[in-house]
Amino acid sequence: MKFFDMYKQELQNHSYSADRIWNVDETGITTVQVTGKVLAKKGQKQVGHVTSGERGENLTVVCAVNTAGSYAPPMLIFKRKRFNECRSH
Repeated sequence: MKFFDMYKQELQNHSYSADRIWNVDETGITTVQVTGKVLAKKGQKQVGHVTSGERGENLTVVCAVNTAGSYAPPMLIFKRKRFNECRSH
């Protein structure tokens, strides 16, 4: 609870307006749709279902909202394609 004690102290020391206090969260999602349950008649011998042949990629979604109710547009972070590292010689 040390974080919340420090946070409460910070809020008491400064007069932050509601539009200055933000909550940011991230989650990962996949680019391949997850298949759901398959329903079939009881006793049926063959039950087919659809699966994806591709592995897909994960991407990160970041969302932010402030205590006044405003929000920033969600940010999508995709896997990088190419990274050229800048090196100073």
